[in-house]
Amino acid sequence: MGARQKFSSFAEMPTGLRTFLFSENFNQAEQTLQGEYKFPDDAKVFIGDKVMDSIFGDIELPQAVDEIKKKLVPTALPEEKWQGFLAEFLKLEAWPLRELFGRELTSILDQKRITTAGWPNTKVYLKPMTFSGAATEIATRSGFTLMGPQMRERLRDLITSKVKGVRIDSQVKEVMMRPEDFGGLGLDEAMASKTVEVMDEIVGSVKLMSEEGYSDWLAEEARKKTEAEERAKAPPPGEEDAEITAIRQNMPEEAKRPMTALESAVAKTFDSLPNKPTDEYLTNRLKHIISSRMRDVRSALEVVQLFERDTKVGGLGLDHAAAENLGNLIEKAYADFHQSILDEEKGKIETQLAEQRAKIEERKVREAEEHAKWYQDKILSRKQDEETKKRLAQQMKKSFLPGATTPITEHPIDLKEKRIEKERFGELVPAVAAGAAPIEKMEPKTEAAASQKTIKTPSKASAQPAPAARFEPVQPQMPFSQASRPEITVSKQTIMKQPASVGLKPKMDDVKYAGPRLSGLVQELGTVSLEEFRRMGKDPKAAADRIMQKIETLGQESFEKRLEGIQAWNKSPLLGSYMSLVSEAFRSGKSVTDAAAEKRAAGQDAMTPEEVAAVINLNSKLHFE
Repeated sequence: MGARQKFSSFAEMPTGLRTFLFSENFNQAEQTLQGEYKFPDDAKVFIGDKVMDSIFGDIELPQAVDEIKKKLVPTALPEEKWQGFLAEFLKLEAWPLRELFGRELTSILDQKRITTAGWPNTKVYLKPMTFSGAATEIATRSGFTLMGPQMRERLRDLITSKVKGVRIDSQVKEVMMRPEDFGGLGLDEAMASKTVEVMDEIVGSVKLMSEEGYSDWLAEEARKKTEAEERAKAPPPGEEDAEITAIRQNMPEEAKRPMTALESAVAKTFDSLPNKPTDEYLTNRLKHIISSRMRDVRSALEVVQLFERDTKVGGLGLDHAAAENLGNLIEKAYADFHQSILDEEKGKIETQLAEQRAKIEERKVREAEEHAKWYQDKILSRKQDEETKKRLAQQMKKSFLPGATTPITEHPIDLKEKRIEKERFGELVPAVAAGAAPIEKMEPKTEAAASQKTIKTPSKASAQPAPAARFEPVQPQMPFSQASRPEITVSKQTIMKQPASVGLKPKMDDVKYAGPRLSGLVQELGTVSLEEFRRMGKDPKAAADRIMQKIETLGQESFEKRLEGIQAWNKSPLLGSYMSLVSEAFRSGKSVTDAAAEKRAAGQDAMTPEEVAAVINLNSKLHFE
């Protein structure tokens, strides 16, 4: 798991952790768990003890969880409820301390597959925080985004003013609600109130400091850690083995980084100067002045003026003569070393440019290879998809064309419906077989009758009966021009009660003009649904013939009209349902009829095997003839 921070007392704990442990929310955690899972008081006390043991570092969190489970399961808590209890326990007592537990908590969440989505974002901070870091944390926990450095700086200033007592909460809230153009954050009242609450929580539990102060704190912590490690490794005084001392003395020194031309020039120039300052601080200042002159940051005159300046304002405090003498010595060194420094810098720049060019060329080659591989994979995948679809279409065509060996059986739902119909009405026979004359489409023979869309019934007050209109069946013009109608069945009792002299003759009101209708056929083909398809004929084959008849009728007008009809049929809801079945069958590796059967078994109104076969045969005639 890795070592984590441990404490021997509450006084050693950070302020945020100590505040959390004495808070009301933490004290109510065990009571909340007990109220929900009904375990006894001794178990509640045991849970609290194990939590504190893990916080102080006496045991790790996974060990505390294992011991809690042994205490509760199965005497106080059933095994099936343990997973839910563990998730609630971690959310209330361990999740706010995730910065303390670290990998211990993460390992439990991963092993038990517990997700933290929706858990509160409350967090106990163990380290100080900068004002900028606090601004980011407050914005994140409040639920808004800081758009740009200007907004972040404004929120940082608000936090600083609150910490220093310049503004109170109401003033902070008022600034947050100001528009951005007037120096505010542009938050609404609800968001501003929530942000102030989060700010109060963080300010009260975390030590906030400036960025410079935080940097000094980190350096001090690193120094303390290094000293502690050295003290732990160092042997007690007088106990170091003589052999170890001899080995240490004979060990070679670590390789030192070679000095650059600038560093060498500064060192040689500094060594050649007389009357060098003895103070370490002024010594470093003199070296910086020499370096700035070697790099052409300062001129010779500026160097002399800097030597004459008082030490309190960045100078060396020399008189004019000493400053000029020191400046002349530095100018002599400048003439000796400046060119070598320039050459070294130029070589560095050329090396960096060469490395950048090499990286650019390498990236171009890599991107070209990746693009070529992507394009090759894309083309190959497209070819495989096309071949698979073509093979599937051929297999289905062979399965449903005449002479196919695949049997088309009646679906259990259809058999069930027929059985219920038989139990309710008895044996049903076709009405035509019972003596009814088939209703055929008729058209008027005379021009006068042809101009009438409907035939009116003669008035009862008329003395003479109206002459009977003469009709004749419409002669088929194309192989699929014969209209079909659904098969009408009646029960045997109906046939027995019907007088033998009365025939099922068509009524005059039922006779419609059935001439060719070119307008609207395209729209009709584009709106054919499964329900309408079943009403178009006595069986699926007759309905398919009806659709083919409409397309051939369009073809009599022009080839373009026929294409429009085929395109409309391809966009119809019925063909869309069929293509959905094909796609589903392709994905599952089943036949189209099996896919349709599963849908019908699930209670969906899917196509029957006969309807699938009729659609396939119709598409074959439209696209393969």
